[in-house]
Amino acid sequence: MKRLLSAALILGLCTTTAPAAPVCEMSRAVVLPLRDDGGYLSVPVTVNGHDASMIVDTGSEGSLMTPRGVAAFHLPPDPQHRTMMQGPNGAPRVVPNVRIQDLKLGTPRSGELALGAGTMAVGALPGSPMITPPVFGLLGADVLADYDLEFDVPHQRLTLWRARLGSHVCQPPPVWSGHWTSVPVRRISGRLTVPFTLDGLSGTALLDSGARSHIVSTDFAHRLGLTDEQLALDPGGMTSGVDLHERAYHWHHFKRFELGGTVWTRPVLTVAPVHDQADMLLGSDWFAHHDIWLSYASGQLFFR
Repeated sequence: MKRLLSAALILGLCTTTAPAAPVCEMSRAVVLPLRDDGGYLSVPVTVNGHDASMIVDTGSEGSLMTPRGVAAFHLPPDPQHRTMMQGPNGAPRVVPNVRIQDLKLGTPRSGELALGAGTMAVGALPGSPMITPPVFGLLGADVLADYDLEFDVPHQRLTLWRARLGSHVCQPPPVWSGHWTSVPVRRISGRLTVPFTLDGLSGTALLDSGARSHIVSTDFAHRLGLTDEQLALDPGGMTSGVDLHERAYHWHHFKRFELGGTVWTRPVLTVAPVHDQADMLLGSDWFAHHDIWLSYASGQLFFR
């Protein structure tokens, strides 16, 4: 979620033709209606002909179907596949998979992208909006990383682009006018990370549209000199991830956040445990305030 060679030698002079430069071609695979319900970004899908919605989660390696979706669509188990799932608390567990005969993104009215048959892990979502059609899972990098993704949350659009590359050095820019910021990304198991600086300390941020806010890891906050006693004075609460284990979070005023030369002063960011290969999660609230182009093809993040 492919001549005949001839050469002429005349009076000792050889003529050659230079190879054509690689051409970058971008084509729209599909434009999906994108909902933002309190930080939950979702798109419509059909599963074996049944309507549903799924969270768009660039921070997840794989896609997931909830037990309610399995029951509603009568999805059979897949005895040949199981999935190791790890949530924010870092406790891995093995979950079963189900078989899906036909998965499509979009609707007949908006346009559809047929993904065909496949297998998907089964797991619960800690929270989801009560919308129609109901949210029955999430789409992860196993589906999304085959495309370039253009997020336009204010206009409720998620465009999936196909990049046709003539060469590895061919890096298509976004189909935008005006100015934007470009940041190289690092790809780990389909997920994308970018460097950032917070209050003078450098770190790595995961581009995670499935998280509902900017989340700074507690360990990174400790490296900045913040103590648990200081964080306890900030407002906060309890939250949970796909592992359904609760963890405390706090909202803290930082001084300066920098990403790709763009600076935000006095940002209020969530501080919570993040057991991942990242010091920070750039969540759906960051996606909602920028035009975002995630280019898996060229290894770049573009935003404006």
